[in-house]
Amino acid sequence: MQHISLSRRRFLQGSAAIATSGLFISCSADIPQIQLQHGHTAPSGEMHHWLFIGTDNHIILTIPCADMGQGVNTSLAQLAADELDADWQSLEIRQAPLDSKFNGSMGMQLTSGSSSIKQFYLPMRQVGAAARQMILKAAAAQLNTSIDQLTTNQSQVIFNGQTYPYGQFAADAASLPLPSEVALKTDQQMRLIGKGLTHRDTRSRVTGQAGYGIDVQVPNMLNAALVQAPVFGAQPDKWNETAALQVNGVRKVLAIDHALVVVADKYWQAKKGAAALQASFSEPALDLPGQSTAEVRQAYTDGLNEQGQAQLKQPHIIDVEYSVPWLAHATMEPINCTAWVQADRLDLWLPTQSQSTAADAAAAVSGLDREQVHVHNQLLGGGFGRRSESDFVTQAVQVAMLMQQPVKLIWSREEDIQHDFYRPMMISRMQVGLDTDYNPVAWHNQMASSPILKRLIKASMPSILKWLPVTKVIGDPIVSAGAEHIPYLPADTSPDTELLLVDTNIPVGTWRSVGHSATAFFTESIIDEAALLAQQDPYTYRTKLLNHSPREQAVLDMAAQQANWGQAPANHFQGIAVVYAFESYTAMVVELSVNNKAVTVHKVTCAVDCGKVINPNGAKAQIEGGINFALSAAMQGEITVQDGRVEQSNFHDYPIMRLAQAPLIHVHLIPSQEAPTGLGEVGVPPLAPALANALVAAGQPRVRDLPFSKAGFYLA
Repeated sequence: MQHISLSRRRFLQGSAAIATSGLFISCSADIPQIQLQHGHTAPSGEMHHWLFIGTDNHIILTIPCADMGQGVNTSLAQLAADELDADWQSLEIRQAPLDSKFNGSMGMQLTSGSSSIKQFYLPMRQVGAAARQMILKAAAAQLNTSIDQLTTNQSQVIFNGQTYPYGQFAADAASLPLPSEVALKTDQQMRLIGKGLTHRDTRSRVTGQAGYGIDVQVPNMLNAALVQAPVFGAQPDKWNETAALQVNGVRKVLAIDHALVVVADKYWQAKKGAAALQASFSEPALDLPGQSTAEVRQAYTDGLNEQGQAQLKQPHIIDVEYSVPWLAHATMEPINCTAWVQADRLDLWLPTQSQSTAADAAAAVSGLDREQVHVHNQLLGGGFGRRSESDFVTQAVQVAMLMQQPVKLIWSREEDIQHDFYRPMMISRMQVGLDTDYNPVAWHNQMASSPILKRLIKASMPSILKWLPVTKVIGDPIVSAGAEHIPYLPADTSPDTELLLVDTNIPVGTWRSVGHSATAFFTESIIDEAALLAQQDPYTYRTKLLNHSPREQAVLDMAAQQANWGQAPANHFQGIAVVYAFESYTAMVVELSVNNKAVTVHKVTCAVDCGKVINPNGAKAQIEGGINFALSAAMQGEITVQDGRVEQSNFHDYPIMRLAQAPLIHVHLIPSQEAPTGLGEVGVPPLAPALANALVAAGQPRVRDLPFSKAGFYLA
């Protein structure tokens, strides 16, 4: 057993609750000491405790993170259920509402950065273990024996061959204080952790029974569609309100900031009314680049030219420029939020990655105290960073206030594509100095991008501090993530990286794997260029340089071995890449063929070291999803701007890869006893460079400007 002192764990400070119906366990980073709370019955809806054990043996576990398809409703539940020795099949799992008890390491409820398992690995285990110890203590007293004579299994205490349900001891356990120490299971004692379990909500998702934000129904609820200004920053100017009101079911046309909203009984009535508006918008005075893609790119280029390049003196020098475009999130579930604003209470039903951010936005626009805001999180039909934003929350609350009844606001796909917070466009000017043996000994990377962190910091700062030039001091580690980890350099040599931040009129935000999605493409493409310049096999070349990085070397070897590197079938070609992101190590081999620019990606082989794996099935599914997500973006994903407007509007001009185009994917997880690290995003960064490197191996020109469709390539 591993004994953990709760008093030494900042997170696990909480309470046991006295309840006539059972045992509640609550935890919070915000409670300075253990407190007793009182309850009477298990909650019928949301639960503001982490764990409930009823006298009827009904066990409820609250999951602190949002489930957007990555499976935390299963993997996090496995942690607590294993330590509790709970009956997995009868365990009920609920999503956390807004409550500081469920705050993570950033002091808020936020699901992002591939951090769910990493943050809550110990706390979830501690919750289950603490409850089990309290049940055992109560059982020992009732059965007039010692704890060491008792065992547990499937939500039952076992004594002298007899089984007793946990519920029999729940009320007595509720009167006990939380233990000062909890004994965690060893690997040999674990029954659920490390086991490949099917996601708990798979059946409900595929049968349509699962509750997403778009499914929410509230009594007396209206529906709303909106038409937003096509040019960022513009305001409504003229519209045909009469035509919209003539549509059956339309109740009202509202003008809010940067948009018009049509409210109706049904959503399709609202959408039809929105189409009838024939709206026009004012032309904003743009004081920042954003009139066109070319204008923003020129601003980047001018800034880089002004900085100037380093003067290298090595025998061989690679001096090239790479770039990536803006990308939309295009989540499967459309953006939506249902709001109900009353005199002293505001309720939100929505799919959000951050209950905290949603509550802050709602409080700000409504004027209510944050304590009066109640966020009821639903399943998310994809997030990828988009649902950590709160623009749609602000809109829904504004409309609900004006209508004085519940309103569900749904964005159309066109509004979603054209009003996203995009993955930033980036340019990277790479200069790599190679010694006489063609080994990299100097690394200069000058990047230009628009900032993400600047907006996020200002949104969370008190007004008195908003003037602080934070990004001028620390740069933007969200944008530049991965740029400074260059394992191919000698151990005593650091890369020289510069990030030029250019403010533009185009909104940018976090996108699955954020900066790594760009910097990995730059780094792993240019190291391939160095290998080819040295006339060495790209895998062998990397291996030679990674001898001081054993975990990277291990995933690289595993991926190469499992992909049969160098032994691809006739007319098939391979490319390789290895990336360190979110504290995990990922290597990838792409195998493809090319026929007159038509690219068939036959197979992607991936090896991942993410520390201890909780659910191998879920882990592999996340990697597979990331690979397909990245392949779609790398081949054909691009947002462009002309006349201040996003040119793409739906899947006909912002295409998503089809099922028939998806490759065969093999994922191999490296066994590890290290603490769990990030997983949900790590399948994205290596794909683009591995694909680029495979195309070069196929005799195609090197692509340095994504997407590959710019060079005429397309998925077969």
